[in-house]
Amino acid sequence: MSMHKLTVGDGYTYLTRNVAAGDAGLSGTDSLTAYYEQTGNPAGRWLGRGLDALGASGLPVGSVVTETAMAHVFRDGCDPIGRTPLGKPYRQIRPGDGRHAVAGYDLTFTAPKSVSVVWGLADESTRGKLYDAHRAALSSAMRFVEHSVIRTRVGAAGCRQVRTRGMIAAAFDHWDSRAGDPNLHTHVVIANKVQGPDGAWRSVDGRTMHAATVTVSQLYDALLADEVARRMGATWSSRDRGERRNPAYELDGVGEDLLTEFSTRSEQIDCAEHRWVQQFAERRGRAPSRVETTRARQHLTRETRPPKLVRALRELLADWANRARTLTGVEPVDLAARALTGTYGRPLRAADVGPEVRAVIVAQVIDDVSTRRSVWSTWNLGAAALRSSMTLRLASPEDRLALTNELVTLAGTACLRIDDPESARHRVGEESFTSLELLQAERTLLDAAETDIPIGIHPLAERIADRQLAELSDDQRDAAKAALLSTRSLDVLVGPAGSGKTTTLAALADAWRQIRGDVVGLAPSASAAATLSEALGARCETAAKWIYESVGDGAARRAVAYQRAMVALTDTEATYWDHSDANQRRNALVATQDQWRFRRGALVIVDEASMADTRTLAALVEQAAAVDAKVLLVGDHLQRGAVDAGGAFGMLARRGPTAELRTLWRFSHPWEARATLDLRHGDTAALDAYVQHERVSDGAHDDMLDDALAAAAESEALGRTVLLAAADRRTVSELNARTRAERIRVGTVRTTGITLSDGLTGGIGDRIVTRRNNRRLRTSDGFVRNGDLWQITAVLPDGGLRVQPINEPAGATVRLPATYVAEAVELGYATTTARSQGMTVDETHTVITAGMGREDLYVALSRGRHLNRLYVATDRPDADCLPSGDTATAREVLDRILATTHAETSATETWATHHPEAPQPPVPASSRQPAIPALRPQMAPRPSMPPPSPTTQGPVLDRW
Repeated sequence: MSMHKLTVGDGYTYLTRNVAAGDAGLSGTDSLTAYYEQTGNPAGRWLGRGLDALGASGLPVGSVVTETAMAHVFRDGCDPIGRTPLGKPYRQIRPGDGRHAVAGYDLTFTAPKSVSVVWGLADESTRGKLYDAHRAALSSAMRFVEHSVIRTRVGAAGCRQVRTRGMIAAAFDHWDSRAGDPNLHTHVVIANKVQGPDGAWRSVDGRTMHAATVTVSQLYDALLADEVARRMGATWSSRDRGERRNPAYELDGVGEDLLTEFSTRSEQIDCAEHRWVQQFAERRGRAPSRVETTRARQHLTRETRPPKLVRALRELLADWANRARTLTGVEPVDLAARALTGTYGRPLRAADVGPEVRAVIVAQVIDDVSTRRSVWSTWNLGAAALRSSMTLRLASPEDRLALTNELVTLAGTACLRIDDPESARHRVGEESFTSLELLQAERTLLDAAETDIPIGIHPLAERIADRQLAELSDDQRDAAKAALLSTRSLDVLVGPAGSGKTTTLAALADAWRQIRGDVVGLAPSASAAATLSEALGARCETAAKWIYESVGDGAARRAVAYQRAMVALTDTEATYWDHSDANQRRNALVATQDQWRFRRGALVIVDEASMADTRTLAALVEQAAAVDAKVLLVGDHLQRGAVDAGGAFGMLARRGPTAELRTLWRFSHPWEARATLDLRHGDTAALDAYVQHERVSDGAHDDMLDDALAAAAESEALGRTVLLAAADRRTVSELNARTRAERIRVGTVRTTGITLSDGLTGGIGDRIVTRRNNRRLRTSDGFVRNGDLWQITAVLPDGGLRVQPINEPAGATVRLPATYVAEAVELGYATTTARSQGMTVDETHTVITAGMGREDLYVALSRGRHLNRLYVATDRPDADCLPSGDTATAREVLDRILATTHAETSATETWATHHPEAPQPPVPASSRQPAIPALRPQMAPRPSMPPPSPTTQGPVLDRW
């Protein structure tokens, strides 16, 4: 399920012309009634208990949605029949003022692709059963939304959230995607008008709607799986979609070939362009120019993205049957039957799920939420509980909700609630939880920042420091000297983008080796570690690799081997040679383990520490403290944070005291250096500077992609190092596909190739990026790393590739095996802003879309030395049924991004926010991790679940 906010103006137009008309894009003069008659699609229907509040002029649930009634509700905010205002009328939008009144919320419930495919290929009876299952799951999910999600706010400035008398909603069924593939889904558009307990009409609390979206989506998926299994005996299983995507839950018996066949969209534009290039060359006797190609592609993009063909369902069914028959050679109804051949088993009641199974699920829930974030809500627990219990088939919607409530209650009891339960501003589902383990990890970091290392400082340290750091700028010298002369176990160095952190660290490392001891560097990626190692002249690894080898699975395997060697040494029946061999193995294991230990007096530099999760930082600090080593965390808490539970580096930076670099050296234009600092703190004056210096382009989404591609290609042709980027993977994929098509046109890339892990094709001449470290694939500078760029020199018969580094055109080639290519190789012309953090290039060209955060924007505008340019899409890409008409100005898009932060707050700070006068909740000593053994390899245990919280109060997700 996805949710999209609809505005009074463009959003309402999208509702009437697209949602109500099956995404057909009707003109203002077309009739919805005529459309329904032509296609055979069902008309929309009214839903919700809020209809009862309309009185005699209301509509019964299930009645047909007419254009007139829809306009009254979603355009005017009035009674659909009597046109009586439902509270304050919607404020009309004034162009350019940036204030968009919300008319409603479009919740789109989409069946899994396997269900849509089976529905599209099955006989009429089976198709009806699947549709009924979808409708039943949808109805149950919407009853949950109406009872547990829909809220409004009352009191001064809306300080208190209250229940409502129900929602007013319109539901519209759609059969196919924009590309014409089977795509069973329903739009439920909830009006932004609800009646509170006092009878007054107010708006929906949108924050709760957004917070509950993932939980409602998981609930619909689970309910649909229950309904299909119960009605038709089908079985379900999880399918892996790659290491960077959540698994898909699909019907068994539907092959990947069918799912791929009915997921067409990406190749349409490229195929049309290839045909156009051939026709152009035949007519004019030459290849088209770049400008001609760009213009043609813009036209072809709009041409291949319909005006969607308005086709009757019977025509769609015939087309899908022919496609499936051609692909498989099997009759479509037989293909559908194969997917529904499961055995009918007795579904479970909630009470049938025993305490042992519940305990296992609760442990999975807590591991899920605590891995993803440092602070989680009841909605997070609900989504995790539904994911973890998805394999269980329940007997009824009531049983599914009852089990979910009980699992969430148990999980909440096992967590520590850190918000204030008595707060009048409390919102449903937004209770804040953490674990004692995470609180202890944060406490470990805070304690280390206040603890001195019991090692003296050389009496000539300050004089040596002055000599070693003389070449640095004043702020760099002060920061390096503060770390060098500090006696604390943990220090923090904050540096904005372009402030010369690497230069500072290199000088610090040289001075530390002269005065105090060894230097070890840790970084978030292997490629960053290699760069850091070159700068520091010291051993550098990824933080993940260090944890893996020092206390993780690598250490655990060595511990098992060590124990076996010890047993062999005590075997009285073994020969001298057996004992000698066991002794050698034992010594080798100890020597290997010792390579993954910090030395006394060492400086452990953790670069880009804002991207490291809290557990990793705490584990590193504990290891260093055990041997009297010092940790220096280096980074910028106002850039992107950790993927897993984070926020600790920001907590330390805000707590202070920290060393901070202030002067920027990267940018060739002084105004740009100043602008990045303003941008870093969310100051809108920074945007004025970029607009004034013509660094911002805006327009339609597809036009912005083409403009960014053209500008990046032109700069690369001039020999500049260019970064082409976007915040989301989908836009990056489009940029990669279009770049490849352009290179095929000019003849630098072969058309044929093999499918990569991103679903795109890679052929000879293409630039690719490896996305997984593989230390067995050796290279001239080490091994194949995550983030390395390569050029394909050969496509091998077994599906592998021969590649050479981009920065070494004459370098030795490396063979990438077929399995590695299929799982961890993508086209590398464009990248995400997350992956670009830490890079320095000549120019950046970044496509900006709604939904980005301030951290993404700051990273995007701080990578390039000489130019950083934005291409702002003022509309939304309109794949399938996402609205494309909800436009905004470039400044509105950028203002929203700048006002949106994705930075994670630590559990400690969250507690302090809700309990400003209370001390931090005590962490029992038993939850502390033991120190790492000095000799014997051993994995430090991690608590699987924190002790029960005494503050959780009963069920946290209401039933209907």
